[in-house]
Amino acid sequence: MKAKILTRVHRQRDEWIAEAFQRDAAYCTVRASCEVKAIEQLKTEVRQALATQGRGWLDHWRGNALTPNCPEGTIKLPIDLWYCKLVHKACPTQAQVLLDEPERFFHYCLATEERKHQIFDTVATGKYNGFHHVPGRYLCVMCEQKRGNSNFSYHYPWELTCLEAYYLISPSDWPTIRSKLRKHGITLSAASSALCATHAVRLAALFDPNLGAELSVLEFELTR
Repeated sequence: MKAKILTRVHRQRDEWIAEAFQRDAAYCTVRASCEVKAIEQLKTEVRQALATQGRGWLDHWRGNALTPNCPEGTIKLPIDLWYCKLVHKACPTQAQVLLDEPERFFHYCLATEERKHQIFDTVATGKYNGFHHVPGRYLCVMCEQKRGNSNFSYHYPWELTCLEAYYLISPSDWPTIRSKLRKHGITLSAASSALCATHAVRLAALFDPNLGAELSVLEFELTR
């Protein structure tokens, strides 16, 4: 799976500083004698950090080894309730395939008898390990606005950044920010919400072209 990270590279006196942003806590910062070295060192540190963070996240959201998530389950936001995609009803087992309690699973599963056995066999044989794309992922306000209410774009927690938290945009600039947001048809919440890396760069560039030139998106491949 791919992860897109917001980064900033800028010069401060006689050194280059490269930073990787995440939510409201900068988790990687490096200093080097030149821009190229700073970027390469940052890539190395971010890759190592994501490897650990990504594995922990995947292990958590794919479910317990004996109760992996059902491939027919889906999360209903914002209440985080598991629904069955087959019958469009709340799942009695909350999308858990109870490998150690098959009788209970077959009793409560809402699918047809044939589909119940297909689901159980698929999970039990390891053909599906319970990974879902939606649980534990978050919405970007600008992605949501662009794609419409029916097609949300979800992102891993480490892909989101709040520009205001890093003083990339200053509270004293709010009058100007409001004006620019209205002009471009962007909701006010975009300036104070955690955004995906791509939209964070676009929004920052809208407020401050010089800052936008320092920001970029680094893409990494994470192994599931």
